[in-house]
Amino acid sequence: MERYNRKPLIFTATTHAERLRIKLGIDQRMPIDPISVADQCGCEVRYLSLSSLEGIYSPKPRAVIVVGSERPAGRRAFTCMHELGHHEFGHGMRLDDLKAGKISNAYEPQEFIADVFAANLLMSKTSVLYALKTRALDPAKLNPMHIFRLSSFFGVGYTTLIDHMTLMLGILSQQQQNLLKKTIPKNLKAQFGCTQQSEVIITDAFWQGRAVDMEVGDLLVLHHGAAVEDNPRMIKKDFVNGHPTYVATSRGYVRAFNERDGWAINIRIAPKQYAGLAQYRFLDDPEEDFA
Repeated sequence: MERYNRKPLIFTATTHAERLRIKLGIDQRMPIDPISVADQCGCEVRYLSLSSLEGIYSPKPRAVIVVGSERPAGRRAFTCMHELGHHEFGHGMRLDDLKAGKISNAYEPQEFIADVFAANLLMSKTSVLYALKTRALDPAKLNPMHIFRLSSFFGVGYTTLIDHMTLMLGILSQQQQNLLKKTIPKNLKAQFGCTQQSEVIITDAFWQGRAVDMEVGDLLVLHHGAAVEDNPRMIKKDFVNGHPTYVATSRGYVRAFNERDGWAINIRIAPKQYAGLAQYRFLDDPEEDFA
């Protein structure tokens, strides 16, 4: 049961997210880089390896966002933008930790508006509809793998995207929501031979607008004709339904490309459960030996 009127909060958060994209010059059709957005808004982002931590926002002595690096990649992206919401709306110091597997204070108005802001910044209606259109996907016929691929493109969680497309964007029906959520993401990951502890990032010819961010041990799935440049940071693993797959083995920068159509993307690899300034997570480790 709602203890406050959510409609004006939804309008305020959604409008602010749209205006921030415009202010920062972000194409409304494209996904975003959460760390870059936070930085452009004047927030330093740090990672902290602590199992109970979701996120922290502190405005003083300078604006800082701290994200728990032990959370799944999609959750970290959402948390970063959630904390940015606290910054943008002037909420002051906030601590979002995990209690009994759930985020505490989730029903407070300030937490709700930060959630709606984060969701619409990461998955704006324009960008979601454009992603569906370019891939010739009919919203009424989306299956779990379609959603899994789209969640990879937007850098968010599988269920997060389903809920947002249903509750906020009205693209999916409640029946679709319930049916799609019956599929467990770890079972989708397993189809590519990935462990539960690692992430699967699936690219396609329409992946544009941001780099592919990975961690050591994560699996990259490319589309037909694409390949990763010859580099010891990634090892080719196998083909899954004709799609080449690669495992990230060490931190740093790599590129993937398709010579036939000129498609190319940057790949950035960070260590697992990295702790420190977010902007440094991809820098080469001088102690790594590729000999």
